[in-house]
Amino acid sequence: MADAERQAWQKGLRERAFRLLARREHSRKELASKLLTPRNSPSKHKIQPPPEDLSHQEIQDEIEQLLNKLEANDLLSDERFAETLTRQYLRKGKGLLALQQAYQEHQLDSEITRPLLDWLAPLWEEQVWRVRIKRFGDQPPLDQKEAAKMQRFLASRGFTPEQICKVVFS
Repeated sequence: MADAERQAWQKGLRERAFRLLARREHSRKELASKLLTPRNSPSKHKIQPPPEDLSHQEIQDEIEQLLNKLEANDLLSDERFAETLTRQYLRKGKGLLALQQAYQEHQLDSEITRPLLDWLAPLWEEQVWRVRIKRFGDQPPLDQKEAAKMQRFLASRGFTPEQICKVVFS
């Protein structure tokens, strides 16, 4: 019975991984976290708990094996996830610091993120100007209070102090 229970749990784990990946790209860390601590959805897809005889380490090992298989079949890719995340942050008007923080949160390897950041380097000035103009228009700040408001807003979007000073005070 324990073997059948384990196989049913493994099948459910695979199905959950497929459902998550069908919706959007995930980083390896993010998918592992969702598989390790699943939340049941109100839908028909109830998640079967792991067999009671499995230790926490054995559960983690099973998830790692599943992630390795997904990567081997190109269903899970940190490279694709990083590219998707980068495009998403650019569309949202986020800056370099916000993007770097997101890369760290998802534990993306610098071998993956460094080429993306190098490619983006010439685009940050245009990005910060676009965000500033969209929010505040293209007129210079009227006073110190408005300049401070611009600086706080741009900093909250993840732009560097140098980028902010360039667009607020030029």
